[in-house]
Parts: sequence; C-alpha cells; structure tokens
Amino acid sequence: MAENEPTKVCPHCAETIRAAAKICPFCRSKQGRYVLWRQELLIAGPATILVILAIAAIAWFAPDEEGTGGRSFTGHRWDLVVLSTSLNRTGTKPDFWMTGIVTNQGEHPWRVQELEVRFLDERGNLLDVSHPDVKDSFVVQSHRENGFRVELGGLAFTNNNVTHQVRVQVVTDGDRPLKPD
Repeated sequence: MAENEPTKVCPHCAETIRAAAKICPFCRSKQGRYVLWRQELLIAGPATILVILAIAAIAWFAPDEEGTGGRSFTGHRWDLVVLSTSLNRTGTKPDFWMTGIVTNQGEHPWRVQELEVRFLDERGNLLDVSHPDVKDSFVVQSHRENGFRVELGGLAFTNNNVTHQVRVQVVTDGDRPLKPD
C-alpha cells in the first residue's frame, strides 16, 4: 500500500485497509456505510417482533385486574343495566336513598360494589355525579335481576326538573369469594 493512499480500519477485523476497498482482504467481509447496521437489524428486527408478540399474548390471556384474580369487567360493562330507579327521603332527615334493580344481560355473574349516579337538568346538562358505595355488595347472576338500596346523603339541588342516570361503576368477578376488609 502506498503511504499517501487513504486508509480505513475494517470494522470486522480491525486491520488497516484501503479506504476504497469494497471487501476486506484479511477477513473477506463486505465494506460499506451500513454493513454493520444491516447485520444488527437482521438480529434486532425479529427479536423486537418476538417481544411485541409476547407482550400481546400476555395482555390477551392475563386478566387486567391487579391482584384480585378473576375476570375483568372491562369488556362486559354493558352487561349490567340499572332499571327502575327512584330517589327516596327518609322521614324528616335531609338524606336521600336510591333504590333500583340491576339486570345482568351477560354470561358471567358480577359482584356490584359501587354505582355512579349522574344528576342532569332539563336540558341534559350535568349538575352533579355521585359514587355511592354499595354497603352490602351483591352478586347478580347471569340473566337475573337484583334489587339495591344505596345512601346518597344530602343533595344540594331541589329543582323538580332534575333527572338522574345510574350505571354500575365498580364490580368484581361474581364467581370469586368476597375478600374480607
């Protein structure tokens, strides 16, 4: 090799070779700008795809309720429908109670623990949201109904045009035993 000829170091064998060389004369590896990247991508590409597939498989088969076990309510939210609700006041106290019926239209039993009550004005504007706990949680079996009564406490509005919508907010798998507090 002439002394004034440009050189480079082969990235594979670390020998000094001519800068214009397409193949290293020592290790016979191809020389180029992205040769090493191509080799690494050949390994990293399939490995990345395998990791993504493993994560997708775990997310598909594992329940998404942390530590509670049982099935997740996420895909079954519309199985439970709240029907026939009414607001009642107890005697002279300013506290309100709500009674109603929960119907399970799905294939799995669910243990109801919390409801969501939305209060709306006559134009449908949201006035307030309440999340009363169901003190004595209950299981609604598949294709059955169950009545409930929850305490809402004092309500700030007295307008007769106020309506309410109720839905089930928090449930657990009805096949799992109730965990003691």
